[in-house]
Parts: sequence; structure tokens; C-alpha cells
Amino acid sequence: MKDFDAIKDLWQQSKPAEQKAVDMQAITRQSKDTRTKLFRQLLFGGIILFFTVVFITWMMYFSTMKLTWFVTHIAIWIINTTVLLQSILTLFTAYKVSLVDDTLPPAQHLQQWEEYYAFRKKQIQWNKPLYFFFLNLGMGLYFLEVVHGRPIGYIITLIVVYCGWMLYAYFILGRRILAKEEKRLKGIMDELKGIEEQLKTE
Repeated sequence: MKDFDAIKDLWQQSKPAEQKAVDMQAITRQSKDTRTKLFRQLLFGGIILFFTVVFITWMMYFSTMKLTWFVTHIAIWIINTTVLLQSILTLFTAYKVSLVDDTLPPAQHLQQWEEYYAFRKKQIQWNKPLYFFFLNLGMGLYFLEVVHGRPIGYIITLIVVYCGWMLYAYFILGRRILAKEEKRLKGIMDELKGIEEQLKTE
């Protein structure tokens, strides 16, 4: 963002056309870098989620771990389905980012980022609470057999640690990541809007 701020200051000054062309190239390059980072982050996240499903399936049905309750199998299927759908959604979001064309003129380039931003905001509104609910529903059912017959101290410790981590992940860590992504997207859109306004006044 510091690079963007510096470029913005330069752009807002009165300069020759050649210099503005250089600035335009710099902003386009910065937009491409941001798009690449978002794409890699989403692609990596989607792949990790997919292999999480593979690992859970192997652990449950092909390892030496023996959990026999029927409700535990339901829990595993809930968890796997939830994580697999999240993996597909994350990879689809990465695909949406890859469609942004940095070579387009500022107006069209800006429109693509605005459409992606609107898509992402709607997606987060419904996806985040649903993913949190079904993942913890599955984990809750899974823990029924895991804690069965264990000392009460073990059960309380497990519940406190698990709930603490999930609340931290949902309300603090998740919000920080999304806020960082939103700031990055708004930065790009603000810069492109500035360029568009400059071009209109010429």
C-alpha cells in the first residue's frame, strides 16, 4: 500500500503525458501483483482444504484409529462434505480472481475489480457462518465418541481449548484476514478511480 500511496501522489500532480504513462504502467503492475497474491492465497487454501478431506478419510477408514459409533461416521461425513465444498468454493474464487485482466483500460479494469469485490462480499456473508456452523456440528458429534469414558478434566480441557481456538479463528483471525483482503481490493479500486478521473479531465 505504501507503493500505491506514493504512486497516487505522483499521479495527482500535473505531469507530462509520458510520465503519466509510466505511472499507469506502475499501477497496472501493482494491480497484477495484488491479483497474483490473492490468486495464490486462494489456490493454496483450496488445495489444503482438499487434502484435509483426503487426510481425514484416510485417518478414519485406513489408519489404525478405530472409532465405531454410527454418529461418529455421520460426523466425519458432515466434516468432509463441509470442507470439500469449501475447497471447491475457494478454488472457484481463485478462478474469479484470475479473470481480472490488468491490460484493460482503467474503466474496464476498475469494473472487473468492483464486480469481484461485490461477489466476494456477498460470498462472505453467507459462506462464513454456514461453514462455521456445519464444521462445528461435525466436530461436536465427532467428540462424543472421542471423550466417551474419559476423565472429566480431560473433557473440560478439550472443550475449552477447542472452543477458544474456534472463537479466535472466527472473530479475530478470520476478520483480520478478510480486512486485509478488503483493504487491498479497495486500494486498487481507489487508484483506478483516480486514474479514470484524471483521464476524464484531460
